[in-house]
Amino acid sequence: MRMRVTPAESVEIAATGMEDRGPSSKDLDWILGNLRWLLIVAMALGAVLNRSSWRASEMAFVALLALTGIYNFLVLLALLFVRSPLPLPAITLAGDTLVTLSFIALTGGLRSPLLFFAFLPIVTAALRMGWWAGELVTLGLFGGLALWEGLRGGEGLSLSTLLIAGSVLALGALLTGIVGDRLKREILRELRAREVSQRRQLAQIRQQLQGIFELAAALGQMRRAEEILHAALEASESLFRGTGHPVPPMFIALLEPEGMRIAAARRLPPRDERMRLLGLEGGLREALERGEPVLLPQPTQDPELGRLVVMRIARAALILPLGIGPERYGALVIGSPDPQAFTGERRDLLRIIATHASIALQNALLYHTLQREKERLVEVEEEARRRLARELHDGPTQSVAALAMRLNFLQRLLRHDPAQLPPELEKAEQMARQAVQELRQFLFRLRPLILESQGLTAALTHLAEKLQETEPFAIHLEVDPEVDRLLDPNAKGLVFSIIEEAINNARKHAEPRNVWVRVRVEGDRLQVGVEDDGQGFDPQALRADYARRGSMGMLNMLERAELLNGVLEVESAPGQGTRVRLEVPLARAALSPEPSSQDTP
Repeated sequence: MRMRVTPAESVEIAATGMEDRGPSSKDLDWILGNLRWLLIVAMALGAVLNRSSWRASEMAFVALLALTGIYNFLVLLALLFVRSPLPLPAITLAGDTLVTLSFIALTGGLRSPLLFFAFLPIVTAALRMGWWAGELVTLGLFGGLALWEGLRGGEGLSLSTLLIAGSVLALGALLTGIVGDRLKREILRELRAREVSQRRQLAQIRQQLQGIFELAAALGQMRRAEEILHAALEASESLFRGTGHPVPPMFIALLEPEGMRIAAARRLPPRDERMRLLGLEGGLREALERGEPVLLPQPTQDPELGRLVVMRIARAALILPLGIGPERYGALVIGSPDPQAFTGERRDLLRIIATHASIALQNALLYHTLQREKERLVEVEEEARRRLARELHDGPTQSVAALAMRLNFLQRLLRHDPAQLPPELEKAEQMARQAVQELRQFLFRLRPLILESQGLTAALTHLAEKLQETEPFAIHLEVDPEVDRLLDPNAKGLVFSIIEEAINNARKHAEPRNVWVRVRVEGDRLQVGVEDDGQGFDPQALRADYARRGSMGMLNMLERAELLNGVLEVESAPGQGTRVRLEVPLARAALSPEPSSQDTP
């Protein structure tokens, strides 16, 4: 699978990296805000524990603590609600310096037991900007305290005390700055490594998604099941390459009447590829019944997959059913020696691959079904042409040819024996009338207009009358008067075509003396029967010889019965006549359009 990164995606990656470089200034302000609360508590405790060693107004000290609390509360509120840019780092640094200086000055100056709290602004400045900022804050604090001591007279304060206090604060600022710089470099190094890892993961995810899109596009163009299966396995393999996990063995088993056949595989021994899986128990059955992926932590104990040699080294197996809705085509099975091979992300991607493969298999099946239907329609049309040619040749064409020969004979009689013309002219007229009658009957079978205008009963009556004029057998017709009310035009056309085909088969092959046609309504079903007392035939022999004979009459009757959601049965035996029975549910008899009568062989 290829990776394509657009400029917009590159900007997004860069932005992602910038956002992950480290904690923001706002996060640091939140941390310092919490430290101020600790400072307030610590100062209060320190003042209580060392009250005997310094002189200070209790009211002033409590007021200063309250002001510090209010100051810290306002800073936190600003962090929460103020969206406009504020120089909070500078404001809080100045505020921390002033607060610390006030507490130290109030509790004894350079001799105050709270002197060590001066490290708070010093450390904050050193961590924020570097050791030089910590030294500047130290200088400011020390200068402020020295000025305070000078204003108070500096009683009992020696130069050594000043130097020691200043050196300690300056050294603390320097060490804090050095340690802070090293700490920031380590943090930045770690963040850069994390950024590279995140960008690599992002690129891998995008590569996998791009591969899924390319797979879907490729599968949509495939029409052969073998191509679809191998493409699905190739896409599944790509999810394991370059990840540190071994590429596991996998296969796709397709459902067949006698079980599941392994139609495509990767890294399977020949013995496993030849094995048949029934899919009746274990993980395969669960996946096929539920239509959901099944993860087996111990595939060797599965009653069906455990028979495969390759599963003896597998510590996990994933079964992904292939199918759309209630349809099931098979399953994709992947077994891995790594029990952690099927993580949530990889499992979801494998499920997407199985879904796309299922859609492609369904499309391929529909495509081949349409191709077969197209070929069948072409065959039906060709058969209709052949039948039309046969009937024209055996009927009207023969009558017209005989009439032409009779006219030629009359022409010779006119020259040589005119006295014989009157009886011969009568014969010629009869032949012409018979030819016209055959043509009308032929046109009626092609398109019975009376069926559309007057209904099934009138059409069957007309058909019987026309046949009686040309055929030697008798037609006995019984039609329930409720038929035309209960059947819609589409269903009437299909029923008429089936009855006509059954009569034609008897007329051409059975040499009957009688043909009985019965159409009646029984409850919510239509019962149709066409019976003759002709020669009969062997239905099994007819089906076996169907392909060689090229006739499709019986097949067309069966297809029309299916369009009606009905059942067609044919019973016959040599010398015992033929019985054609059709049963149609009236509630669903009008679901399909009526095919043309030309399709009836």
